[in-house]
Amino acid sequence: MTRVFLIRHGETQDEETGRVFKGTTDIPLSKKGVSRMKKAGEFLAPFKLDAVYTSALSRCIDSGTLVASHHDLDVQVEPQLNEINFGLWEGQTFEEIKRRYPEQLRAWLGDLENEAPPEGEALPQAQRRVVAAFKEIVNRHNGDTCAIVAHAGTLRLILCHLLDLRLSNMFKIGQDYGCINIVDFRRNGSPLVSLINFALYV
Repeated sequence: MTRVFLIRHGETQDEETGRVFKGTTDIPLSKKGVSRMKKAGEFLAPFKLDAVYTSALSRCIDSGTLVASHHDLDVQVEPQLNEINFGLWEGQTFEEIKRRYPEQLRAWLGDLENEAPPEGEALPQAQRRVVAAFKEIVNRHNGDTCAIVAHAGTLRLILCHLLDLRLSNMFKIGQDYGCINIVDFRRNGSPLVSLINFALYV
C-alpha cells in the first residue's frame, strides 16, 4: 500500500496582518509556525517516511525540514506544488481586495471554476499543475510512505481531485495550519482519503 501524508505548512510571519491571499509570495514561518511544525514532526516520527516533498516556498521548505529531520531525510523541492497564484490580489487582505477589485472579486467568488484573479491563475489551471505533480510523486513511490508539505490551496485542489468534488466546493474543506491529511492507495490504485484536517494544537 502507498500512503501519502498531505501536510499544510505552519503559521507565517504576516499572520497578524489578515493578508489571506499569500499565494506565491515567499513569507517565512513565524515562531508559532515553527513550534507547530515541530509538533507535526514529532507526531509523524513513528511512521517510516521514505520521502518528504515540499513546494518551492520557504514556509513549506522549512516546515518540511522539521518533519524530515525525524527520518534522516532531506526535503525534495517540487515547484509545481506551489500555492495558487492570486495575481494582483497577493499580499492584500480580503477587505482591501473587496474595495479595490469589487467586480473581479464578485465574479471570482460567483464562478470559481471559470474566473481568475486579475493576472492570476484560474483554479482548473492550478489543479492540473498540482495534480500532475502529485500523481508523479505517487507513481514514483509505489508501496512507500511519503509526505507532501504544501499550501491550503494546493492541498484542497488535490483533495477535490481525489474526492471527485467540483472546484466550487474547495473552500468547504478545512485546512488549518500544520494540519495532516492521509491518503492511502490500495492495490488496485484507487485512493482512500482516511483523514482530513487533523490539526495539532500549540
